[in-house]
Amino acid sequence: MNVKLEKSRICGRVEIPPSKSQAHRVMIASFLAGENFDFGLTGDDVEATKNCLASLKKLFDGEADFAVLDARESGSTLRFLLPIVCALDVNVEIVGHGRLPKRPISELLEVLRAHGAKIVGDELPLKVLSCGAELCLAKGGLSAGVYEIDGGVSSQYVTGLLFALPLLDGDSHIKIDGELVSKNYVEMTLDVLDDFGVKIEKTVDGFFVKGNQKYVASDVKIEGDWSSAAFPLALGLLAGEVETTNLNENSKQADRIFLDLARKMGGDVQKTDGGYIARKSSLIAIEFDAANCPDIVPITAVLCGFSKGVSKIRGVDRLKKKESDRLTAVRELLANLGVKTEYADDTLTIFGGNVNAKNDAKIDGFADHRIAMSGIVAGLAVGGVEVIGVECTSKSYPTFLEDMTIIGAKAQVLYGE
Repeated sequence: MNVKLEKSRICGRVEIPPSKSQAHRVMIASFLAGENFDFGLTGDDVEATKNCLASLKKLFDGEADFAVLDARESGSTLRFLLPIVCALDVNVEIVGHGRLPKRPISELLEVLRAHGAKIVGDELPLKVLSCGAELCLAKGGLSAGVYEIDGGVSSQYVTGLLFALPLLDGDSHIKIDGELVSKNYVEMTLDVLDDFGVKIEKTVDGFFVKGNQKYVASDVKIEGDWSSAAFPLALGLLAGEVETTNLNENSKQADRIFLDLARKMGGDVQKTDGGYIARKSSLIAIEFDAANCPDIVPITAVLCGFSKGVSKIRGVDRLKKKESDRLTAVRELLANLGVKTEYADDTLTIFGGNVNAKNDAKIDGFADHRIAMSGIVAGLAVGGVEVIGVECTSKSYPTFLEDMTIIGAKAQVLYGE
């Protein structure tokens, strides 16, 4: 499904959907506490986690001997649940789709195997045969101890271990080698664990995790998603006025940084009751390090393209291994807007202020929700742009196009053969 976009005057209010990052964590903690984990949330990623937990529940209810866990394209689902099933003494197979089987997982597999997990396979699907069933990932054996993990690959490895290790009989130590990326996401994990009665102690080089802990029920409200909020806010800065609601100004979500970045660019973003309002602004170039907030790069890069001056975004190499090669996708998106970019030494340079979309420009969404939504925002600001494959927005923000249309977006949906 493609969408043809005309230059639009935007004005209205958008209620931001619940945080995908927090939802994964609260759903898993609720499951481990023996409570309801289906909160009726939409989006492909959170639905993947919900369905995997439902399959695991059948094991504990005695309805099955093994479970097939379909992580779809969700890196969070895969990396969070892999250590957990290794700790729970259950037989499963984990499968995935799209680019997920090629996304980094080897370091997590290595550390789990070193502590007794019987895992066969180096990428999805993952199986183990030693338990006597072909469809099987882990059969107990995971032991407490020192878990040494590279902090520069994915904070999701650490989150998965933080969920799993409290379930083991003995105490464990997570030792982080190097600097931990996306620290805010680990802080979010620690907050959720604390809400569910699991105590983690920070150490000089990582975390101390006491064993034999019990998850207890907790009534946690899932806050609005700052990652999703960035798109309508950016649209307001470029094409009119957008008010967003359901946002926590004190959120630990890493992508809350978008608010600070937009203001540093000269964006008129003001606090309202329960959210923020962004108004069309003359933007200026910025420089920032995206090591702890890679998901915000695509839409921020679009704003940089519309800004006067030369912007530099450091720490972009991690973008190559997301749902798409986001570094390539962002550069191609900006090229379609007539914006020159350069890449060298983990830094993306954007020569902004001269947006001139090519005639009948077509922006490939690369089957990546953040690229497709960034393309839609850019297309509505300049007009005459077609974004290809916008159905992928269902991964995190299923109602995005509908919400933008309500506040003035001129968008014609095109269905292929």
